[in-house]
Amino acid sequence: MIFLSTYRNKRRWIAAAGMTIWLMSAYVWMLDEIPGTVCVSDGQPLNITEGLPVTSQIRSTDGIAVSARMMTGGRYEVECKLFGLIPVKEVTVHIVEETEVIPCGIPFGIYIEMEGILVVELCDLEQNGISVESPAEHILKPGDYITAVNGAQVTAKEDLQRAVAESGGSVLQLTVVRGGEAFQCSVTPICTDSKIFQIGVWVRDDLAGIGTLTYIDGEGTFGALGHGITDTDVEHLISVLDGTVYQAKILSVIRGEQGKPGELVGQIHYNQANRLGQITKNTKNGIFGQIENLPDSLADATSMEIGFKQEIENGPAQILATIDDQPELFDIEIMDVDLNPRESNKGIRFQVTDANLIRKTGGIIQGLSGAPILQNGKVIGAVTHVLVNDPCKGYGIFIETMIEQ
Repeated sequence: MIFLSTYRNKRRWIAAAGMTIWLMSAYVWMLDEIPGTVCVSDGQPLNITEGLPVTSQIRSTDGIAVSARMMTGGRYEVECKLFGLIPVKEVTVHIVEETEVIPCGIPFGIYIEMEGILVVELCDLEQNGISVESPAEHILKPGDYITAVNGAQVTAKEDLQRAVAESGGSVLQLTVVRGGEAFQCSVTPICTDSKIFQIGVWVRDDLAGIGTLTYIDGEGTFGALGHGITDTDVEHLISVLDGTVYQAKILSVIRGEQGKPGELVGQIHYNQANRLGQITKNTKNGIFGQIENLPDSLADATSMEIGFKQEIENGPAQILATIDDQPELFDIEIMDVDLNPRESNKGIRFQVTDANLIRKTGGIIQGLSGAPILQNGKVIGAVTHVLVNDPCKGYGIFIETMIEQ
């Protein structure tokens, strides 16, 4: 009898443990399946827990319970409970006006003047035939921006070079910005074997390249790339003093292969006739600015409604991109939608299925970042990344994440 009682107790304990593990797994799964924040157009149904064993209660910002039909504008909080008992997550809902944008998918040239002189690398110098440590070692770091020397602002690398060369070896007081914080430091130039004074740093003051324009809204604001512009050497977001976008022409395509990312090779004419507009923001979710001259290739383009992340479905979709002369639609398959991505520009995972695009490019290549993603007649996102080991697979950012910027 004692053995039977012990056996029954053990079975109950195993069953209780199994139920606890199942509930914990369900809880964690719900956290991933339910978004933390959503946007819904006024009058659109709120379907954030559809198909889940979850009940929800909506409250206004002053804590008053409301029904979905009463959500006419502003912000609301939705409390979600598993089986109506276990609190899972609170979702912030923003009721927004219906938004339309012009999906672009055209190449454009970028020219950025940095806000300061970017330190790319520290290097040893030659003095009296001997390699000596950079005078800036342990003082400056790659990614720092030098904005002033002895109180005088520097905006071009020639300004810094001139100040160092004319120092005569005297101590220079530098104003430096690191991680958004400004500080003062001192560096003493040394006279090298080339008979000039140096501080042993490689620097950069501008940057240029080609990307894909994602959208233009009704006010002429554009969004592009879906990720920020970083310096390839220091992998930091570039701090923009002034930025301009220009029309660009694709000249050739370097196909992507496993382990070798491809590239769109283009030509940019940096002149007023080809100027499209100005860059005002460089963020981790893309670059943004104002279009001043609509490119000819978008003269007949029409606007489309945007689709929010909770509307995106696994299955067929398209990207709008320019490989030859005009933007074309290419087929992709959305494999997964992460409503709570750890990296904001990797919410959509997709695979290229278009035989024509694969033949021409091998898949997603450099220069296609920013190509708009379309599904069910709406703009839902933009291409951001490619898997190096499989150029047919990539990631995209939600269009609402870009527009929020």
